[in-house]
Amino acid sequence: MRARFMAVVATAVLATALTGCDSVKEATSSASNAADKAGICVEAVRLAGFNPDASNPEKTAQEAEKTATDLTALAEKTADTSLKDALNGMSAKVNELSTATISPATVTAWAKEKVSAVDTLSQACL
Repeated sequence: MRARFMAVVATAVLATALTGCDSVKEATSSASNAADKAGICVEAVRLAGFNPDASNPEKTAQEAEKTATDLTALAEKTADTSLKDALNGMSAKVNELSTATISPATVTAWAKEKVSAVDTLSQACL
């Protein structure tokens, strides 16, 4: 009888400990996800600061391609759907710039449109 009682107590203690471990794991995971999102957002905001130089279309097109690739890579690192969509949208906006499309007029129009993509990205990071 005493052995049974001890087995029941041991099982209850083990179940309580495992439940506590799950809670700790969940809290740690949530904190880690928040830290990951914050890190991704910091990098995304830096990349979103990309400004094309209409006087050097080749260099601007190369930098735009790299920036778009980096934004897409960030999108692949997050599980947050809103953030992923915002990063992909910003990447698509930056990727619109190519040597053939870069002129003072198109860069000005592009910069005005970019504001919306940056705003979406900022909102996703909140």
